[in-house]
Amino acid sequence: MLLCMLSFIKSFLNNIFAPRTLHVAFDSGAKNKPTIILLHGIAATSVTWNLSIKELDANKNRIIALDLLGFGKSPKPKKCEYLVEDHVKYVRRTLKKLSVKRPYTIVGHSMGSIIAARYCRIYSRDVKASYLLSLPLYLTNNQSRKSFSDRQTDVFINVYKFLLNNKDFTIKHSQRLRKFLRVNDGIDVTEETWNGFRLSLKNTIINQDTYSDIKNSKIPIDIIYGDLDEFLVQKNVDQLAIFDHVTITKLHLVNHSIGTKFSKIVAQKINQS
Repeated sequence: MLLCMLSFIKSFLNNIFAPRTLHVAFDSGAKNKPTIILLHGIAATSVTWNLSIKELDANKNRIIALDLLGFGKSPKPKKCEYLVEDHVKYVRRTLKKLSVKRPYTIVGHSMGSIIAARYCRIYSRDVKASYLLSLPLYLTNNQSRKSFSDRQTDVFINVYKFLLNNKDFTIKHSQRLRKFLRVNDGIDVTEETWNGFRLSLKNTIINQDTYSDIKNSKIPIDIIYGDLDEFLVQKNVDQLAIFDHVTITKLHLVNHSIGTKFSKIVAQKINQS
């Protein structure tokens, strides 16, 4: 009985005093400079941006890389659904705490691009521009006709559902998947990150409304992806070009991860903007 009470008190106190902001993995400082916010993908960390940070112009910009909710050194609250709104809320709190100069630029990779799209829709007055990299846009609810892209979407969704319903398999094989994708920061699922991974996959990626977020955004959005992206339905992304505020760039011989070529091209676009 005593152990149960102590466990309850510990859990209660952890929820009360849990950090309400994200871990800031990198901040080049200089609050008076235009700011670039970097948001990584699911089960990754701010390590995603190591190459990009080297390419971005820190003399002209303040560069900030965050560990997203549930990953890296950021909070991993158990009583959280990890909805896109939850991710946005924590990003918002963190930027306020950092006294980030407005308007700023937001760059998101994979799930980070889903979060960035929602953030830009809600806080459009605070954002100058957004770059969505390797956007995993999966259209459902009759947003597109039955076609090859729909079948691709169905395959991805079914695979994701298998992963979130098979914890042991997912954790065991995440390291193999990283090697297959040749990345140093990709899907790395552990016991510690499992809850955030599972719920983010379900509530932010699978049950997404990113098409609507981008459609109703009021700021310039540059979507950049590689033609070898393993998680992307190209037709879904390409149809966003119908919106005047959206620019789409396809990179040749580039996959989902942020490698050297990807980093240089993205940084060049941002530095010239």
